[in-house]
Amino acid sequence: MEDSHSNTAAVQATNDDASASKLSCVKKGYMKDDYIHLFVRRPVRRSPIINRGYFARWAAIRKLLYQFLDVEKKSDEDPPIKKQILSLGAGFDTTYFQLQDEGKAPYLYVEVDFKEVTSKKAALIETCSPLRNKVDETAVISREKGEVFSAHYKLLPADLRDVQQLSAIITHAGLDPSLPTFIIAECVLIYLDPDSTRAIVGWASQTFSTAIFFLYEQIHPDDAFGQQMIRNLENEYISHFHSILGSFIKLELSFPDI
Repeated sequence: MEDSHSNTAAVQATNDDASASKLSCVKKGYMKDDYIHLFVRRPVRRSPIINRGYFARWAAIRKLLYQFLDVEKKSDEDPPIKKQILSLGAGFDTTYFQLQDEGKAPYLYVEVDFKEVTSKKAALIETCSPLRNKVDETAVISREKGEVFSAHYKLLPADLRDVQQLSAIITHAGLDPSLPTFIIAECVLIYLDPDSTRAIVGWASQTFSTAIFFLYEQIHPDDAFGQQMIRNLENEYISHFHSILGSFIKLELSFPDI
């Protein structure tokens, strides 16, 4: 149980690190994000290799996400295609707010993460007008529950290691398993044990009839980017460092041909 709590805290710590790194990219002009600064309390300047790595991460997911969202109906007689996005371990990601600005937001966007994370995000959405204005006026926001409910955006707490909780979210969020769904697991599964990772992928394949599972994970910690990333984590989150590094090692041992 103690190891589980330690790993949970480690995962939550990396959320802050990712947000700070994304802000560093934005400030250097690698990408545009008008909202990430709202989630960063302590801005930092990352090295060029980290900035380039985070830009590659942003560009990869954005390219595939646009391809999914830009798929049109087959004929003029067909109704518009409703699409969903489910973000697992969303953290302080701002993609929904950016898609709103770009006029590309899907019919339903659902974010899931630990309650400790969703509670903080719900509070920021409630108190920061640039974020609050992107969810409709009738949105129900609960900091205590870590939830945001609006017509087209949902933020919900769950432990991804519990597949039953994920199944409950389908109903709670109003997700339709028959609709085209883009599932995002961006630097998330690496922090879970191999059995939980397999269970999540299996759950997704069994639940959604038409889905894309976008997986982006850290691998090869011995290359230049990996070494710099580990140094950043070690310097900023020393109390959780060994738990984070252990996750990398478990991934490589469990999936050596990744």
